[in-house]
Amino acid sequence: MLNTGIIARQGEAADPDRTAPRTLIVTGIARSGTSMVAGILKDAGVFMGEVLHEVVDEDATMLQLLQSRDLSALKHLIAARDAARPVWGFKIPNLHAFLRAEEVGLFRNPRLVVIYRDPVAVAVRNALSEHFAEMQALVAATNAAFALARFVECSGVPVLLLSYEKALSFPHLTIDHLLSFCGLTVDQATRNRLFRRVQPNREEYLDRARRTYAGAIDGMFGQELRGWCAEDGRVAPVALELWADGIMLDQFVADSPREDLQRLGIGNGNHGFSCDLRRFGLSPEAVISVRVARRVLMLRNSGTALGALPVLGKS
Repeated sequence: MLNTGIIARQGEAADPDRTAPRTLIVTGIARSGTSMVAGILKDAGVFMGEVLHEVVDEDATMLQLLQSRDLSALKHLIAARDAARPVWGFKIPNLHAFLRAEEVGLFRNPRLVVIYRDPVAVAVRNALSEHFAEMQALVAATNAAFALARFVECSGVPVLLLSYEKALSFPHLTIDHLLSFCGLTVDQATRNRLFRRVQPNREEYLDRARRTYAGAIDGMFGQELRGWCAEDGRVAPVALELWADGIMLDQFVADSPREDLQRLGIGNGNHGFSCDLRRFGLSPEAVISVRVARRVLMLRNSGTALGALPVLGKS
């Protein structure tokens, strides 16, 4: 009658031989504990990818292929990894957003390890780390959890479902089930190291888990609102929203080259933006803000009346 928060289910065409060549796929909704599970498998000796994002152990190569839906390149990568090692794995949160359930069969003898977490805790973590509004994050987490469950149900492959909260209460039991399901054997010293992975709020994770942005509204160049925004540690352009008097008017991307940003070593320098305001008919008293898209984070100098913004020059 003990609730361990563990469900192990064999697939419709499961290979009963746990030592057969296989692919271990770790997923869950974002911020649910996938990093903990991926770290355990990596420490147990499983190859989890050539290029891993620090601390969270996310396979950068696999993520890029899945996001682009380049199935030809994906099959090539799978074949290369299958040829190199009998057991390998990867971790991608929200895998259901990039891969259809029937496409899990592209991987050799796939085994899904899916971790779930209290959606309120996920929402708070996303609010802290991703700058989402808490209720927005809660709705997103709840919807994602439902979609993930349907993905797992339709995949037809062996799956191990884990509760993050129960894993903290029963770490040894969780590790035993995980190793058994994945067909892994480790010595006692390694097992003790795996046990230390099962802990909440690891400092190195918290240090890396929070997205940080820098940017500002510089002012008006004629009728154009100009500024910049970049995410710390990334060169990908940031999507932004223009707000006036609490109403969102426009969306755009900060991807224009700026020599000053490049000189300062901010990303690759291509993080400037300009937005023509003439189409909106705003008064000088309109309060202007620029936010990171879908987040509550505002750029420096947001909340300033249009007429009070610095004049950068004339068009």
